[in-house]
Amino acid sequence: MRWRTIPWLPARPWLGAQRVHIRPSRAGLAFAALLLALWVAAVNERLGLGYALTYFAAASAIADMLFSSRNLAGLSLAATPGNPVFAGSHALFTLRLINRSTRPRHAIRLAARGASAVPGLADIAAHGETAVSIGVPTQQRGWLIAPAVRLSGSFPLGLFVAWCHWQPEARVLVYPRPEQDAPPLPWLTGTVRQASQPGSGGGALELVGVRAYQPGDALRRLAWRQIARHDGEHLFSKQFQPGADAPKSAAPSGGMLDHADLHALAPETRLSRLAAWVLLAERTGLPYGLRLGVLTLAPALGASQRDACLRALALHGSQHDLPPAQGTP
Repeated sequence: MRWRTIPWLPARPWLGAQRVHIRPSRAGLAFAALLLALWVAAVNERLGLGYALTYFAAASAIADMLFSSRNLAGLSLAATPGNPVFAGSHALFTLRLINRSTRPRHAIRLAARGASAVPGLADIAAHGETAVSIGVPTQQRGWLIAPAVRLSGSFPLGLFVAWCHWQPEARVLVYPRPEQDAPPLPWLTGTVRQASQPGSGGGALELVGVRAYQPGDALRRLAWRQIARHDGEHLFSKQFQPGADAPKSAAPSGGMLDHADLHALAPETRLSRLAAWVLLAERTGLPYGLRLGVLTLAPALGASQRDACLRALALHGSQHDLPPAQGTP
């Protein structure tokens, strides 16, 4: 489930007095009952001191209501998104509470919908700021909008609770979840065929074993002997790796990762496998490119190429499906 903004929540980065709501707390309701009992006793007994005590306590409650509201009013708010993450991990948002006034703010509680961990209370010094980091679990690829935040506080006496809502203007890009135990890079198959040809130098790759067949494996890599031993009930594919004596000329030089070649897989599974292949090619130092619909990225290597490919996979099929910018989103 993707988090979305709530239409009625204001996104203005400043808490005006009109945005702060206030209500009695449980302690405030109990205090109101005590005031009523004091007032009834003073009326029945005609005690002047009872009247004075009741009115003084009521004035203190009114002052507490004013200071509770002023503890939030006037704060400036800002949000900073974290780095892109893969689906299934936690996206990080940093929320900054900025106090531009000469009075400090105390015991402000921040709660974010769906956040995994949020500090309990925050204090902000005069002309200072406090940063609070929240982690939000991710489920799907694409843009993840920062969750709605509720700021509240009952400082100083706890008789009233002041609160307001804020929708941070920040988002994090979520990459597709890489496929677990993804098959080897597709162009390694061509290397095996080239190394086995006469005069090719031989020994480029060596057979290391067999594994269960996975959708997308090339037919030429099927281990027919093992399949025959199981009477065709199970399919197996050969696994290769570069040999220790493989000549440099036989080493794979990289290639294109084509989304259309994985048409037999489910749409999200295709993106997950491509994400795994991008990471695998980057780790092995093989230049790679990506062909994703009308978008084509030329083969290259490096962090910018990795981020561009993962960004294209994350936004594929969405309204933001545009040629990816180099660097961070």
